[in-house]
Amino acid sequence: MVLTLEAAAVVTAEARPYQRDEGLLVYHRDLAAPFDVEVREQRLAEGTNVTFTHLAELLLDRTPSPPRAPDMIIVSYALPDWYPFMTVAAHVDHLLGGGSRCFAVSEQGLCAPFTALRIASAYARSGRCDTMTLLVLEQGTLPYHEPLVHDTSLADSGVLLRFGAAGGFHVHGVYSGLPGEPLTTVLGRAVAPVPAAGTLVVAGPWTDPEALAGHEPVHRVTAGSYCTSVWLELARQHEDWAGRYRAVVLCDTDPRSGRSQAVLLRADFHP
Repeated sequence: MVLTLEAAAVVTAEARPYQRDEGLLVYHRDLAAPFDVEVREQRLAEGTNVTFTHLAELLLDRTPSPPRAPDMIIVSYALPDWYPFMTVAAHVDHLLGGGSRCFAVSEQGLCAPFTALRIASAYARSGRCDTMTLLVLEQGTLPYHEPLVHDTSLADSGVLLRFGAAGGFHVHGVYSGLPGEPLTTVLGRAVAPVPAAGTLVVAGPWTDPEALAGHEPVHRVTAGSYCTSVWLELARQHEDWAGRYRAVVLCDTDPRSGRSQAVLLRADFHP
């Protein structure tokens, strides 16, 4: 069994008003104190205040024919939720009818969605997962200074990918590089199983352009996202790409760890 992309949804959320929560401030201060990190309420007040829960609910509303109780729900993210008092995967499970195996993958930077697909694919190969819903979430309201948030311009964005047994692209393999391992090496492993002709390389905004030399065609994702980058493009264009390409390789390099990731999606059925 392989996981096949059946439907997708994308959301870029608008700012929401700040509502002071003393318990939330105490939580963040206690969390940051051992690391001598300054927590400033003003950063929350000036933020967009979009939560993961809000992003997830918007995505479910925008997904064509949302599934009822998939076998697995995975929420993946790189930057934390500024309001952490909701278990988002369990909340999504509840909204979809309950009974799914649900959890989150985090603390891996932009590697998190790739790891989520590796986990789900292993379950699928073992016969324990026929349907899976993956959410990739990103928000930029934090009460402390985070360079990726405050020194760049990241949109509050989310992606929902619904996988089953029928549809367009299926997950052929996920490829992870060691810290500092060149993207060219990781990308080479990802494209090796498919002919170069008819394979599209989708490169995230953090990739080294020189590492993409020799690959054609290449679709470069514009700046403005961190963890959601290549997944936003996949969700928006997977139907068009399925009609034009035999395979798509998504790749990106985490600017904080230097680790590169790639996933190979195939339109032909060769598990």
